[in-house]
Amino acid sequence: MTEKILLLHGLWLHPLAMRWMQQQFTAAGYETIAPIYHSISTHSAANVAAVYKAVQRTVLPADRLHIVGHSLGGIVALQMLSAYPDLPPGRLITLGSPVKGSLIANRLAKHRVLSALIGRSFKQGLDGQGLPEALGRDWGMIAGDRAIGVGRLLGGIADINDGVVALSETYHPAQTAHCILPISHSSMLFSKQIVQECINFIQNGRFSTER
Repeated sequence: MTEKILLLHGLWLHPLAMRWMQQQFTAAGYETIAPIYHSISTHSAANVAAVYKAVQRTVLPADRLHIVGHSLGGIVALQMLSAYPDLPPGRLITLGSPVKGSLIANRLAKHRVLSALIGRSFKQGLDGQGLPEALGRDWGMIAGDRAIGVGRLLGGIADINDGVVALSETYHPAQTAHCILPISHSSMLFSKQIVQECINFIQNGRFSTER
């Protein structure tokens, strides 16, 4: 059986940001792909279509396609799975994705100057709109509770958070598992514990520690 993993980067980032994690999954025996999408300059529907085309070119055919999306990448993954139900079965893991909408992104969107920092990623994306109510596949969220990140510089986050995304923003009724780890938003991309939890979920449909 052919199992492949699609990795999707977050806001402001590039597939190179997923390189370390990609190497870990490759070492664990999985074929991987980390395509680019333009998180700021392009609206969500176009990004979803671009990622789907990349999957068609470089991933398919595959018996199972698992997806690991960091932050905005998790939202893009959810929208793609909803828009293209013909994708192979597999499991989805989102890392610190604000699926209920992002307080920090909302603040930036309302600012005359700083709104340029999130560009077109807010509407039908970081605003929490346009996500499917049901998914039809296992979906696990890994959230962090180490408040180290730009959130402190942008008015702070009252709730438990990972420095960018509040814990409360990571819950969605379609999730089948939710895990909280002592990690910050950006550090997720370089954490062996995160990789191991992703593999646990891919193989078993659950995390080793769930809350």
